Amino acid sequence: MPLTFQEAFDTVLDKAEHGEPLCQMIIGNVYFWGDFVEVQGKRREDFDSDDAIQSFLRENYAKCEDWLWRAYRNGVSLANLNLTNFYQNGKSGLISPRPEKEPEVDRYGAEKGYPDCMCFYATTLFNNGNKDEAYDLYRRAAERGEPRAFFRAGYSYEMGEGVPKDAARAAQYYQQALAAPIQVKANSANRLGMFYYDGEGVERDYAKAFQLLKWAEDNGATPQFYYLGACYANGQGTQQDYAKAVTYLEQINWDCPSGFYLLGKLYCNGLGVPTDIAKGVEYLQKAGNNAAKEELRHYKKTLFGKWVRR
Repeated sequence: MPLTFQEAFDTVLDKAEHGEPLCQMIIGNVYFWGDFVEVQGKRREDFDSDDAIQSFLRENYAKCEDWLWRAYRNGVSLANLNLTNFYQNGKSGLISPRPEKEPEVDRYGAEKGYPDCMCFYATTLFNNGNKDEAYDLYRRAAERGEPRAFFRAGYSYEMGEGVPKDAARAAQYYQQALAAPIQVKANSANRLGMFYYDGEGVERDYAKAFQLLKWAEDNGATPQFYYLGACYANGQGTQQDYAKAVTYLEQINWDCPSGFYLLGKLYCNGLGVPTDIAKGVEYLQKAGNNAAKEELRHYKKTLFGKWVRR
């Protein structure tokens, strides 16, 4: 005769109680998903009141925590998924969320060397200001193939966060992030686009640079105003468009000598905007780099204080 649900459950439970890890996760999931109601064959009429139903559900849902932890500690890394879910969301109307417990799950998994947990715990550390330890975990997770760690690992090599700067290795991780089956890729596309534009860590390729930078912008990343502006101003990797160049370059709100130099030239020469030598000179002076100083030699101020071309 086929086993009943309860008999099958009891068989698996016996193995779980004797330490079989996969059975421990199965029992934990039965309680997590609420399958215990069907296993026990419970119906509404089996309870005296709504309070009794609530008590029954609360008591049984709560059992998932211990069983999932047992499986997790016995090497079933996937047990962290529902355990984390349980802490994040609780059970509506029955068990309150306990998000403060989630880092404990991730920390344990990180210590065991589970790549996904290393990445999750690294994010907790990063958000709490422990960046050195976080970047170390991101790199270790990336070395184990965790796709969600590729961007941070690459950034650490780009910026020299806890390791010597290595543009080639950073570019490699950014490439891996773009090829990985994850949704958040725009930041990696931005960084890699800048690398291709500057020839850092990869061979300079303006077409690839523009393609990546524009894709990143179109997919929600903060636009790289200088690089996109430079591509349009110089016709690098895309058709030259001075008006678009000005649109991007005028959004630069940090000290960017190369961007201010380009804006100065565009305004002084009326490219993409009406000619405004005074405004162009202002940008060139703000740039202050050697190229801007050389360009400023082409302009002078008249006796009446007006900037004109020499």
